[in-house]
Amino acid sequence: MKPHIPVLLNQVIAGLQVAAGKRYIDATFGGGGHAREIERRGGKVLGIDTDPDTDAVHGNFRDIKKIAQENGFSKVSGILFDLGVSSHQLDTPERGFSYRFTNAPLDLRMDQSKGETAAQLINRLPESELYDIFVRYAEEELARPIAHAIYRARAVKPIETTGDLVKIIGNRPGVLSRIFQALRIAVNDEFGALKEGLAGAEELLEQEGRLVVLTFHSLEDRIVKKFLERSGFRRITKKPIVATQEEKELNPRARSAKLRIGEKL
Repeated sequence: MKPHIPVLLNQVIAGLQVAAGKRYIDATFGGGGHAREIERRGGKVLGIDTDPDTDAVHGNFRDIKKIAQENGFSKVSGILFDLGVSSHQLDTPERGFSYRFTNAPLDLRMDQSKGETAAQLINRLPESELYDIFVRYAEEELARPIAHAIYRARAVKPIETTGDLVKIIGNRPGVLSRIFQALRIAVNDEFGALKEGLAGAEELLEQEGRLVVLTFHSLEDRIVKKFLERSGFRRITKKPIVATQEEKELNPRARSAKLRIGEKL
């Protein structure tokens, strides 16, 4: 397995204004790279992750306020959301997050202990709703023909694996990435969870506490930008921070990363 490299690490730590003895929440613990650096600098960290395979408190960040209070973090100096899919999830075939593993189950759940899989969703929904998911969560230009192709294919045989979906769509990496993204967002209600998580984070932050959010596609970034514009935050970043060319070469996950920072008024 490839080593975990946290995205925009120095910029995240600077954005959080990490100081010894202060409390922070890493709402998307993942491989723990950001959290370890906060701890190395003397900060106290509560790590939360919806994936039970991580070394964090298991839970969805939409419940961040409740989880924080249960773990003695009712007021904190900084909160981080890193919204990317972890390298571990992408590189574990049975999770179904990547179309690279053609015989993997089409799962895509962040937490495999609950909820509907992508396969169940894709075999159940009407063609019109599949089209809506591909447009809303991926802005996919080929949403209509893809939804129709899925509808026709599942009438012959249920769609069960990542490979089944790849055969329907064809070997088009850009399109496949967007369709898998759309299904993942739908299966995990990612946008609903993000909106609730940001609202909960605002309540947990002390005055002048920092909210730091890493997004990886324009739809997420739009939600975060609107939240910071409408809520009780001073925007530290008028435009998002992006990775340098050097970091993009060292860490491909950083290529589409955008970092926004807000300070609670």
